Amino acid sequence: MIAVARASSPACDDVLALALDRLQTAPRELLDARSLLRRCDTKFTLPVDDLPTILYALAGSYAVVRLPHALATYRSLYFDTPELQCFHDHRRGRRVRHKVRIRQYPDRSSAFLELKTRKTETITEKHRVAIGQAQVYLGQAERAFLRERISFADAVRPQLWIDYHRITLVGVETDERVTVDLDIDVGKLDGTRQSLGAFAVIEVKQAALWGHSPVMRVLAAAGLRPASSSKYSAAVALLRPDVRMNRLLPGLRALERIA
Repeated sequence: MIAVARASSPACDDVLALALDRLQTAPRELLDARSLLRRCDTKFTLPVDDLPTILYALAGSYAVVRLPHALATYRSLYFDTPELQCFHDHRRGRRVRHKVRIRQYPDRSSAFLELKTRKTETITEKHRVAIGQAQVYLGQAERAFLRERISFADAVRPQLWIDYHRITLVGVETDERVTVDLDIDVGKLDGTRQSLGAFAVIEVKQAALWGHSPVMRVLAAAGLRPASSSKYSAAVALLRPDVRMNRLLPGLRALERIA
């Protein structure tokens, strides 16, 4: 089972703040130019204490998004069918699979219903529509939005919460976004909450897969290799021990070792 641990030490927090201070602030126009709603995604996991070293190495090639802070708060309510079709499609490695979530951005006073579709092992598409900031249900308009894109739109129900802090970087010269998620907490609908552990998830989003971009070179030099990780799958593993997940156990145990 996934370890429960504090996200980082106070000393790491101080070093992380210093590393973020070295990164230039991304202007709005650069952020808009790096939206990448259709992209190639590559994920990496690492101990959160190793994160400042990675950020120091990225200074100059990437700018950090501050809206208004570099460490933004994300709250996500994930939806799935009663049989957990989205989870099991991921567990079985289906080529085309979906995630349905309401994502709240408290720092920006906004929220969206998002549908994330994995087209291949590398290509992801994301569609979203704005909703009320505190909305945690799917109304007629939201169901209609989903029906246009997935066949099981009427069956999805809220399943669990995933909250975390995110650092977002954008390439100064390269068409890339890099997100770093840490302090990941998961929760049942009844309010029960647990931490996923002391690791960070780095996701490199590119218009086309490029293994020699500055961030990919830095991650390779640090000995990191792409990992098939999913916060939603890890959350189900932690909160629903009754659910079958044999195919995901190696990845989940790897997260436990990092945490």
